[in-house]
Amino acid sequence: MKGKLSVIILMFSTLIFAQESKESNWILKLNAAQLVDVVSYPTLQISAERKINPYFSINAEVGYQLYDFNKEDTILLKSKGFKTNLEGRVYLFKLLNSRIEPKRNEFFVGLQLFYRENQNTDFVDFSPTNDADVKYTDNFGTKRTAKGFNITFGNQISLSEKIVLEPFIGLGMMNRKIRNSDIQYDKTKHEIVGTGLVPLFRELNMEESSGNLFNFCFGLRIGYRL
Repeated sequence: MKGKLSVIILMFSTLIFAQESKESNWILKLNAAQLVDVVSYPTLQISAERKINPYFSINAEVGYQLYDFNKEDTILLKSKGFKTNLEGRVYLFKLLNSRIEPKRNEFFVGLQLFYRENQNTDFVDFSPTNDADVKYTDNFGTKRTAKGFNITFGNQISLSEKIVLEPFIGLGMMNRKIRNSDIQYDKTKHEIVGTGLVPLFRELNMEESSGNLFNFCFGLRIGYRL
């Protein structure tokens, strides 16, 4: 009787250990950096990663614009937008040795395809080219779309069995299309008023900035292993 009881206890203990040590294939994440994105526009961005095997996974992400940092007196277009991307990633060290046990730090390389669009009311301060003493403020509407790809590099850091941090950077190319409405500024007749990077950032919202561009991105995702 004691022998049978010992076998049952051993089998039960082994089953419990196997269930506890098995790592979930799903991770739900929040992209914290996108909440304060001042380069494009801030979004509440959520992603889900699905491990296909120990060294390959798919990460799908979508974000919606809830607010805007610009506060204009004249609203031509209400601020709204979204971002989405799909990324296939390889965990290199696990690919090189598939028998490596899950570790606290897992370096990955990914290919990310992205699409985003938004609209808002913007403004530009400008002066006539031949009269710098005169200044006008022009409120105008902007609609943007962007699509492209990034090669991403990141590290998935397991703080605990459930909590994950994921810093990453990405390099790639994108195609932007910008449409302006109700705009009086004319690049051939006017000069943007401002110092430092102000003229550059204002020009990024103009139709002239449409086209193919180099893209750089970075972020920090906070995840929960389901």
